[in-house]
Amino acid sequence: MARLLTHLLPRGAGAPAPVAAGDPQADPFDSGMWPHHRQDHLGDPRDWAMDPAMLLLAPASAEDPAHVPVLVDATGVAGPVARIVVTIDYSPFAVGLVFHPGRALPLLGFGVKYEMAGAIRASAEVIDGGAPPRWSMAGAFVDAMGGGCTAPAATHARPDWQEGFGQMRGRLWPDTGRLRVTIRHPMDTGLADGIPAHHLTELTLEDAEGAEIARLQIHEPLEENPELTFLLPPELARGPVIVRARDNIGHRFRGRLEAGA
Repeated sequence: MARLLTHLLPRGAGAPAPVAAGDPQADPFDSGMWPHHRQDHLGDPRDWAMDPAMLLLAPASAEDPAHVPVLVDATGVAGPVARIVVTIDYSPFAVGLVFHPGRALPLLGFGVKYEMAGAIRASAEVIDGGAPPRWSMAGAFVDAMGGGCTAPAATHARPDWQEGFGQMRGRLWPDTGRLRVTIRHPMDTGLADGIPAHHLTELTLEDAEGAEIARLQIHEPLEENPELTFLLPPELARGPVIVRARDNIGHRFRGRLEAGA
């Protein structure tokens, strides 16, 4: 089911080619930041490889550095995925988000802010039985003029921006399992002059009984008014699904999605 969402889409122009014939631990982007990101954000794993079964789709060029759409699809990876760490080379904030798919499928659509050209990477931690964790990687190179992280949120140009603050909108499609939710939030990084950091830090999907389905740890590079797309198995796609979120200054948000609404 998940493959229907991605198998017809081309990889970004800078995405790595299949690595079966080469060294799976060679960095296809030759980035000086990748060894540091592996050490700082993945725990410096020894068992990691670029995996052609994992997809990261992003535009080859960012028309708007404040909104770069990304789709990560780890449904083809062999073994259960415990988490997916999204990192951005040469960004002032290396980690965009950490996705714990839990009972959802390991597929996520989102948008990020880009400060300068570089690679965006998704690293899936695979835990299979009692074996040590291994990491499957995918990535794409995005050419960007930059400024996405240092420019103020567009919403600040409106004097009434706080009136809709925290508003959630979403939809759940039971026939495909797709769930989409948007939260109205400025996602300020703290790098724009005179505007303090104000961004979401966590979003959780729960079933009707309050049990966790999936969870996101959110960092500053996530786009303003983020729109997130998840993929649920049939038994959860029937809904309802509760969406909970919070930000770095203590605001909490809640929404409820019914199937087909």
